[in-house]
Amino acid sequence: MTQGPDPLHLAEVFGLDEKTAMRYADSARALLETATEQQP
Repeated sequence: MTQGPDPLHLAEVFGLDEKTAMRYADSARALLETATEQQP
């Protein structure tokens, strides 16, 4: 994701409902945090 997990960007680009975009962004943030924690 070049724009990061930004719900407004996701909603605009993909035509998602704002609540759906917020859930996707939250999931993306969680995945990014998990990936960062697992790096040696």
